[in-house]
Amino acid sequence: MADQQPIDDALLGKFLAGETDPAESARVRQWLASTEDGPTQPSPDDFTRFEHIWDAAKPDSTEVDTDAAWRSLQQKMRVSDRNPVRRQEPVVKPMPVPQPEQRVFGAASLWRIAALLTLVAGMGWLTLKLRFYGHHHPAEGIVVLTANEQPISKTLPDGTHILLNRHSTLRYPTAFAEERRDVTLTGEAFFEVTSDSTRPFHIDARNSVVQVLGTSFTVRAYDANVSVAVQTGKVRFSRGRKAVLLTKNQQATFEASGDTIRRLPASPNAFAYKTGVLVFEKEPLRDVIQAINQYYNADVQLANAKLGNCLLTTRFEKTPLETVLNVTAETLGLQLRYVGKQVILDGNGCQ
Repeated sequence: MADQQPIDDALLGKFLAGETDPAESARVRQWLASTEDGPTQPSPDDFTRFEHIWDAAKPDSTEVDTDAAWRSLQQKMRVSDRNPVRRQEPVVKPMPVPQPEQRVFGAASLWRIAALLTLVAGMGWLTLKLRFYGHHHPAEGIVVLTANEQPISKTLPDGTHILLNRHSTLRYPTAFAEERRDVTLTGEAFFEVTSDSTRPFHIDARNSVVQVLGTSFTVRAYDANVSVAVQTGKVRFSRGRKAVLLTKNQQATFEASGDTIRRLPASPNAFAYKTGVLVFEKEPLRDVIQAINQYYNADVQLANAKLGNCLLTTRFEKTPLETVLNVTAETLGLQLRYVGKQVILDGNGCQ
């Protein structure tokens, strides 16, 4: 670089901002090409120079005076070219104010330049010599797994197995961090988490958090009311400062309306979308209908609220919806009415 005449700062700035015409771009590229035989390592003076340029260009508030910032940036670049200084003793010499035609950059261009200068300061003069195309590392990849009309199964990078229920989405990284394993769930999924005592497994489900080390459980978070049911192991379920510890065959639900977490024995049907089995033991019909709608993604309704008190005892294993409805209606003495895609259970029933 010692024998190379520095290129004009204004032209260099335009090139960094992508605002040069073809002739100007060719001039800058020719200058860059002529530096190929120069030093390949940044010197301390190079770092000092670009650190001073960045310090001078940083805004002190959200109100940006682009003219003043640009003047300061050009001034520092020229002063640094002539007399590199130590950071502890900055030297600023007055320079002529550029003519209006030299200040052709908007605020967005100015900050693009500042960002690129920061990159140069961090990576050294070598980056600039490589025509400003520095090697960058993309952000850690995020996988978005979506189940539409059918559940899908997946093995995560740590070996954890999940079954994602229909109309659900799971987001997880292509590689988990060293300290913890974080995923985000919208909808419903069954997890069989690979045990790793050094890296807790965290599920963010609509601002509720499920933390485990190694266990199997299901999380339902289609709406603000999030529920967790544990099949094996131990799970910590929290929302804000509220938290419960759940073990095998326990279940808890965060109820948004009351901002509370309610604990209860796990319903055997909490895992129905995984097992294919629906079990009802003297279950109120209102709860039966809710389980049927969740499992089959159906729209079954009761003609009146009193029918919800009818009790049903039966078991369905991978049974078609039509059969389930016919058996339920016949058992309780009800009739089925179809209104479009909606099915209505009607009759006197268990009055």
